[in-house]
Amino acid sequence: MPLPNASRFRRWTVLVIVAIAMMMGYVFWDIVSPLSTTLKAPLSSGGMGWTSEEYGFYAGSYSFFNIFLLMLFWGGLLLDKFGIRFTGLLATGMMMAGAAVNYYAVEYISPLTYTELPFTLFGLAPSHIKVQVLVSSLGFGMFGVGCDITGITVSKVVTKWFTGYELASAMGVQVAMARLGTAGAISFSPVLAQSFGVSAPLLVGALLLLMGFMMFVAYVAMDRRMDRSLSSSDANVAPSSGDDFSFSDFLHVLRNPGFWLIAILCVLFYSSLRPFLKFASDLLVNKYGIDTVTAGWVVSILPYGTIVLTPLFGMVYDRVGRGSMLMLVGCIIITVCHVFLALPILHHTWLASMAMLLYGISFSLVPSAMWPSVPKIVPLKQLGTAYSIIYFVQNIGLMVTPMVVGNVIGEHTDTTGHADFTIPMLVFAGLGLCATLFALLLMHVDRRKGYGLSEANMVK
Repeated sequence: MPLPNASRFRRWTVLVIVAIAMMMGYVFWDIVSPLSTTLKAPLSSGGMGWTSEEYGFYAGSYSFFNIFLLMLFWGGLLLDKFGIRFTGLLATGMMMAGAAVNYYAVEYISPLTYTELPFTLFGLAPSHIKVQVLVSSLGFGMFGVGCDITGITVSKVVTKWFTGYELASAMGVQVAMARLGTAGAISFSPVLAQSFGVSAPLLVGALLLLMGFMMFVAYVAMDRRMDRSLSSSDANVAPSSGDDFSFSDFLHVLRNPGFWLIAILCVLFYSSLRPFLKFASDLLVNKYGIDTVTAGWVVSILPYGTIVLTPLFGMVYDRVGRGSMLMLVGCIIITVCHVFLALPILHHTWLASMAMLLYGISFSLVPSAMWPSVPKIVPLKQLGTAYSIIYFVQNIGLMVTPMVVGNVIGEHTDTTGHADFTIPMLVFAGLGLCATLFALLLMHVDRRKGYGLSEANMVK
């Protein structure tokens, strides 16, 4: 049901505020991605001497606490029980704390000290690991908890303010601003590292997260005013600081087949793309022989392309529908791109740039249709829990995939340090193919169950 007092100016102001808070999280998430080659360089060359396995462990650590401590389940239940304002402040604060720990580790802990891990996650994690990598991973894992719970919270904010209005367009803008954060991080992180040292991008990212926290404080003030306005205009409208949620709602979400198809599609698609971004710069350096700064700019084509396209595809979904078709086409594109970059016979930088542009189209098509489709399948009061389960499943892929790929790259690296990315890219392509199959299955189930994924979002 649309908010009666959510004027166009008011709801779009809310969107900009929370989208900026989320964008700061995406800046930090990807700020190390273009530095993988630098981190793996010897100390004598200004690097940290990380191995491919250690870097894969760090990249996967984003999801450690979310998975093993079930933080996303608790975050979703917290959101549905205590509301947007409390959960959002807690989550944005957690992002800041994790970023600070990550920065401290890279800046102040020597890369020459090692420790032994009591677990190896079935051989995926290195047993002999740098203390610097371990503490960095601790901070990145804390950041991951805050970032994903912030993402769930922001999704519920947008659903609250835009249901019955331009929901997919609003989510498209929010995703586009997140991609702007990714693009900025990938573009400028190598420049900062080259000028001020490898820890400088992490410090900048932590300061931007402080800004994001302040933006969410501003949203809390607006949301309180909206609740007071609703209460004074209609005595039957309850404030939205918390929702009437029970454990039976949680079970209802788990029994929903459409929800699980969306969740599995999500984990396959994002596992095929987000971890790829962690290794894309290294791929370009090794396969095309370009420097790290240029590689960062080439990879940034991917998120820059989504800034305009994601809201555009969101508008298409709002006005025309065809959400399941948009997801299917996006999954097909990403699979083709991964196969294209896996071919060992193509070594032209301009071809890699074209592939990044196509990745950007895929990265616009799927999220612009997938996230607005969830409220069509799951009621609003269960939405926080639904998003938390989706994020939890997604985190399994975001943890395991970079660790697997890091080990595969290590196995295909010669004595000179040159890595062959053919097999790693085929791993990503396999995930994209599976995502395509689930997109087809979702389209079929939508026709049977009548979720309305092919219908327009805007209420006429």
